[in-house]
Amino acid sequence: MNHAKLFVEIFPIRRESIPSLVAYKVDISGGDLATIGGKLSYRLRRKFGKHWVWTSGHILTDAPQNQSEIDRFVKELWREDPATYGDLISVKPDETWGISPQAQADFVARGLLEDLRPRIQQVLETKSISRGRVRIERVYEARGWEVFNQPAVSVSVSSRLIYRDDLWTYARRLPDPRELIGLWVADKTSTMKGVIVGISGVVGEHRNRLLATTRREEMQEIIQKASDDELVVRVLAGRNEYDYVASALRIIVKLEHCKRFGVDAREVHRALLLEPGRRAQFIKEISAILKESGLIADAYNSQNAPFCFSSVDFEPYLRFGGNQVRKYDEKNLLRYLRQYGLYRCSNDSNIKIGVVSALNLDTAEFENKLIQELKQFGFKAEIVGREVINMETRADFEMAIERLNATSPHILLAFFPDEIDEDDEEMDSYYHFKSLTIGQGIPSQVVYESTLNKQYALANIILGIVGKTGSIPFVLANPMEYADFIVGIDIARRRKERLAGTINATAVARIYFSNGQFLRYVIHDAPLEGETIPGSTLQALFPSREFGGKRVVIHRDGYFRGNEKQALRDWAHKIGAEFFFVEIIKTGAPRLYAISSQVILQPPKGSMFKISETEALLVSSLPPFTDATPRPLHIRTELPFTIEKAAHSILCLTLLHYGSLRPPRLPVTIHYTDRIAYLVLRGIKPKNLEGDVPFWL
Repeated sequence: MNHAKLFVEIFPIRRESIPSLVAYKVDISGGDLATIGGKLSYRLRRKFGKHWVWTSGHILTDAPQNQSEIDRFVKELWREDPATYGDLISVKPDETWGISPQAQADFVARGLLEDLRPRIQQVLETKSISRGRVRIERVYEARGWEVFNQPAVSVSVSSRLIYRDDLWTYARRLPDPRELIGLWVADKTSTMKGVIVGISGVVGEHRNRLLATTRREEMQEIIQKASDDELVVRVLAGRNEYDYVASALRIIVKLEHCKRFGVDAREVHRALLLEPGRRAQFIKEISAILKESGLIADAYNSQNAPFCFSSVDFEPYLRFGGNQVRKYDEKNLLRYLRQYGLYRCSNDSNIKIGVVSALNLDTAEFENKLIQELKQFGFKAEIVGREVINMETRADFEMAIERLNATSPHILLAFFPDEIDEDDEEMDSYYHFKSLTIGQGIPSQVVYESTLNKQYALANIILGIVGKTGSIPFVLANPMEYADFIVGIDIARRRKERLAGTINATAVARIYFSNGQFLRYVIHDAPLEGETIPGSTLQALFPSREFGGKRVVIHRDGYFRGNEKQALRDWAHKIGAEFFFVEIIKTGAPRLYAISSQVILQPPKGSMFKISETEALLVSSLPPFTDATPRPLHIRTELPFTIEKAAHSILCLTLLHYGSLRPPRLPVTIHYTDRIAYLVLRGIKPKNLEGDVPFWL
C-alpha cells in the first residue's frame, strides 16, 4: 500500500471553458445578504437566461444586462415579493472586484454543470435499486474549490432511500399530521432536500400565497392540482424554511426511521454502501460527461499533483501501564491492557456495579464475563444491586435508581431492548435514564440486547466502564510537541420556539494534555441573541490561571462563527498564550481513493489531500466495512500553525476513545458532540459543570 497511487474526486477546471464573466454587487438595507443574493440569482436566471450564480458576496453571470433592465426587474421584485426583496436597494456591476478562482469554480459547479444535470441523472438512474417499499437512489453533488489558487470542481455521489409513496399519500394514513415532523423530504421538481419542522395548514388556506411565491411551472402545476384539504408543511433546508404542499415532496427514509416504514435497516444499509471501486466507477462515468464538454481535466492524483498529497508524520504508538509502548492495533488493544495494565488506575480498585434491567432474560452470564474481565485489569468488581423495570414511565427509572443509590454504586449498568426509538423531540428511555444518572453525577453504561453475545461489545463496555470510573487505559507514547493543551469546543444551539431570534446555547469544552490524557470538561450555558458566542463566554472556557502562557490547539466542531476567532485571539494575547485554530467540518468533503495493481481500494488512515497550505481533506479513520469508502474530514487552520500539524493533532486524538476499540472518525476532542448537544440542550448535564470524568462515553 505504501506504493499505491492516491487520487481524489476533485478535478481541475479548464480555464478556457470559463466564459467572460461580470460580477454584480448586491446592496441591501437589512436582512441576510446570502439569503437575498441566493434567491435573487435564481430569479435573474429565470428572467434573463444563461447562468447567474451567487458566490463570494456577488452574483456572477455570463449574460450581463443593461443597467436599465436590471433596475426595472428589481422594481418588479419589490412589487411582487416585498417580504423577500423589500431590503434590496440595488444590483450593479462591480468592476473593482477581481473574480477569484473560488468564484470561478462556484460558477462552473453551480452554473455550467447544471446544464449537464439531465445527462448525469440519466447515468445515475441506471444505478438505482428497488428494495420493497423503498428505492435506493444515487445522487450527485458538484462543488467548487480553489486548489492552490486554481479553480477546481468536485463530483461526489451519495445514496439515499426514497419511500415508494409521496408525502401526501403517506400522510393520509396517519392519525395525526404532526407525526410528519422530523421526517426528511426531497422536492420532486428540484434538488432541494430538508427536514419537516412544522405543519402550516392546508392548501385551501395557502394556495394563492404559494402560487404567488413560486415561479417554477412544475411546482405551480402541483399546487393547482392539490385538493383543498391537502397538508402544507414547513421544511427547513439549510438555514431557510419553506412551505410546500405535501404532494410536491418525496420522503427520504433515514436509517433510524426504517422500522416506521416497514424497511429492514440492515438489508438497506448494506445496499447503501458503495465500495471504493464501484463508487469510483460512478464518478468516472459522470466525469466523462464533464470532460466531453471541455470543462475539466483529469482528477488530482499523487502523480500529476504530488504537492497536494503530502504525508503527515504520524506514528500511532500508545503508552500503557509500566511505561510500555506499543503500536496501536485495535485487535490487540485488550491484550495489551491485560498484559501491561492501565496507564493510570483510579485510587479505588473496587468497582461496585448497580444493574437496571428491562430485558425478559437472564443477564448473569454477561455480568460474570464482565466481572472476570475487569479482574484481569486489577479491579475487584461486584454487583451490589439489581432492579428490574418495565420502562413505561420516567418514574420507573427514578425509583429504580433511587433504590440502587442506597448501595453507593460506582457505575450503573442498564440492559435495554433493541427496539428503542431515539425520537428527536420526545424523551425516550435511553435519555430518561441518562438524564437521571448524569444529573446525579452517577456514571452509567447502556447495553442493548443484541450486543450481549458479541465479544467486541463486551470489550467496548469494559473500556467504557474503566474510563467512566476514573482510570486512564492508555495515552499517546509521544506527546504532541507543538502544544501544551488540545481543547475541543462545540457550541450547541437550539432556537427558542416563542422568542424569535433568541437562541439557547451551551458551550462545551473538553481539555486534554499534549499526551492525550483527559484533564476535564467545562460546560457553559449562555442564552444568546443571534448566532455568535460572546467573548466573555469563550474566555470562561480558557481561564488565565491555567492557559496563561500556554500553547493551545483548539479543535472546533464545524466553522467558527462571527467574531469567535477574534475574541479568542484577543484573549490569548491578553493572557500571553498562543491559540491555534483547527476547524473540523464533518460533512461535504469529497472522497479519496487508493489504486494499487489496477485495483481501487480504501486509502490508508492519514491520507491527506492539501487544498492549500491551510486547508485539506483528511482520512482520519477507516470505516468498519471494507466495502465502504471512508468519508474524509474537511479541516482548516491558520498559519503559522501548519495543516500538517492540524492533521497530526486530529489523527493522534482518534486513538484515545475509551468507549470503543475501533478508532472513531473524529478526534476525542469533538467526538460525540451531537450526543452531548442533544443531552445538554434538554437540560441533561452533570450537576457539576466542570469535571474530570467523561460522562458522554
